Amino acid sequence: MPQNINLYSVAYFLTCFVSLFFIDTGNSITEMIIKILSLMSLSFLYLSTSKKIDYFYLLILMNSIASDTFLIFDDSFMMLGIFLLLANRVLYIVISRRALFETKPKMLLIYVIPSLLLFTTIFVLLKPYLQEISLSFLFMGITSAIMIGLAFFNYLNEMNKKSKFFLFGILLIVTADVLIAFNKFLDYNLVYVIVYTAMYYVARYLICLSMIKRKRINH
Repeated sequence: MPQNINLYSVAYFLTCFVSLFFIDTGNSITEMIIKILSLMSLSFLYLSTSKKIDYFYLLILMNSIASDTFLIFDDSFMMLGIFLLLANRVLYIVISRRALFETKPKMLLIYVIPSLLLFTTIFVLLKPYLQEISLSFLFMGITSAIMIGLAFFNYLNEMNKKSKFFLFGILLIVTADVLIAFNKFLDYNLVYVIVYTAMYYVARYLICLSMIKRKRINH
């Protein structure tokens, strides 16, 4: 089993690293193929090390392959890519749903209210620049706030590596999404693209490790 982890982990990070050299080079097909290979490596890592498959997480991996493909071609398939990203957030919420039953309602409200207020502020500031995707951005923000909260409360309830990896992965994804919005609608910079792409890669790996540990703990 450790050999599988090393093999697929190396393949994942190698393809992720190579993909960074094809960002904004005009070679979208090559970038798409390399990103698909990276996610396939991550999928094989999960499938080869989990005794029982979490089909919600497997669907997240499949959606990620499709969303990365659509978003590479930006304007043509942007809305479809955003829809798949939104679907993944709903699936992350489903995976983390146990926190709803193990956390006191008062604690949930203490987190949810300030988080939604913070997102509302960000949304109001960015809304003039979002144009046709403002509604999608609104849903993305709400679901992001919910999945961070659930991941955080799961970590408080369990305090183990599995929940820590999952929480850090979710935080990286949401931070990367903020950078994506800032980069696309306010101040484009290739450095931002490389940074948030790398953050996504690390986040996906941490979440995959979390899901592997989740299955080992449960068995």
